[in-house]
Amino acid sequence: MPSRAGRPAHVGVSVDADRCHAVVVHGSAAVPVEPAAPAHADIDGTIASAVRAAVELTGAGPDAVIVDISPTLLDAVVRPDSELPRVAAVRIVPRAATDPALARSPAELVERRVARRFTVAGGHDLLGNELCPLDRGQLAAVCAELAAGSIRHVAIVGAGSQARPAHERDVADAIQAAVPGARISVASEYGGQGLVAREATVVLDCALAVLTEQLLDRCERTLGRLPGGIPLRVARGDGGYSTPSRIRAMPVVAFGATAALELCGAAYLEGLDDCRVLLSRGGVQVAGEVRRGLALVSPAEPAGIGTELVVPTAVLSPEPDPAPGVPGRVTDGPVVRAQGDPWLLACVGAAISQPTSWLDEVAFIKSADQLETVRRDAEERATAFVMANGAAPGTAYFAEVSTVAVPYSPAGTVRIRVRVAGAPDTGLSRTGGA
Repeated sequence: MPSRAGRPAHVGVSVDADRCHAVVVHGSAAVPVEPAAPAHADIDGTIASAVRAAVELTGAGPDAVIVDISPTLLDAVVRPDSELPRVAAVRIVPRAATDPALARSPAELVERRVARRFTVAGGHDLLGNELCPLDRGQLAAVCAELAAGSIRHVAIVGAGSQARPAHERDVADAIQAAVPGARISVASEYGGQGLVAREATVVLDCALAVLTEQLLDRCERTLGRLPGGIPLRVARGDGGYSTPSRIRAMPVVAFGATAALELCGAAYLEGLDDCRVLLSRGGVQVAGEVRRGLALVSPAEPAGIGTELVVPTAVLSPEPDPAPGVPGRVTDGPVVRAQGDPWLLACVGAAISQPTSWLDEVAFIKSADQLETVRRDAEERATAFVMANGAAPGTAYFAEVSTVAVPYSPAGTVRIRVRVAGAPDTGLSRTGGA
């Protein structure tokens, strides 16, 4: 975590469907802000009040405003009467599922967002070997049906597309040509493993696109009316942040950010960069780890969605209080019992967050030299991503690099994960672009 000495003020904002909160962080001080307008869900008033509070606290505007929109996104996914658009899901696999249960997502909240399902024969294995040629006839039929219908949001997942996205790209290009203006999400943009998790990720990504754009447009308009050209940044599920333009392109990356922000906010208020944090969830105590000021994250099932996604979110595990006379868990660092309202912790975590990036890929290697080449390439691309997400030149560092063998796969098949963070680039264009 960067040094707190001499840091400018930062504003963290939590945007919930029913209530907006904001906190100004300056050094070790975290000052909650009440919205100027009486409406609790007034995003504009909350951001404007927070900026004014930062000016009063420091004599200058905040270095940035970081918003956590994930509570609103979660509410839209969970709420039965949500107005999120429904999505056409296209699977590229050698053959269609014969069992109806396998043809749908096991997560009801995800399946609720699917209006139509299509299967196009094709796909690859994890090593990029073609399992089946792409069926151009089936693809033409899918394009014709979509063009004749009203669905304009399409989620595409191809078997093995994280290793070779050619079939996925061909399908996306054909649908885009047949349905100009369609919003298309493709699973190869996210990496990760598992057809179910990858499909759920792009279905939610596609469904959340319009709502995400509306929220970020509103935040940017508010900042645009304020003096100082203050940039907007958006919290990611891994507890870091990205630019609005990149979140507009990949909305699901912002999903599930709150838990990671709470962990980081609790650690910051205790003055710790490395600790185990205990949080309360509906009367149940859970724990998460913070290392170097970053929450420990992994692809997981966020917020009870019912299935894993391939974008990383905070790793939380049950942590019951030890029984009398029974020693508690032995840890290698301090344990923090989070104090204060969850929204306060989340806003603090957003305010002090850093730009981050994440890669999760599979590769096939035949030698140690080739492994080093593949790993270095992944590190370079992850570093480029974190720069686009708002990191200052020369500040990127590797928060996680892991290379593990993929079980039940041919020898030489490895999974590479790279997580990169960096210090905020205060010299970026103050318009919020990537």
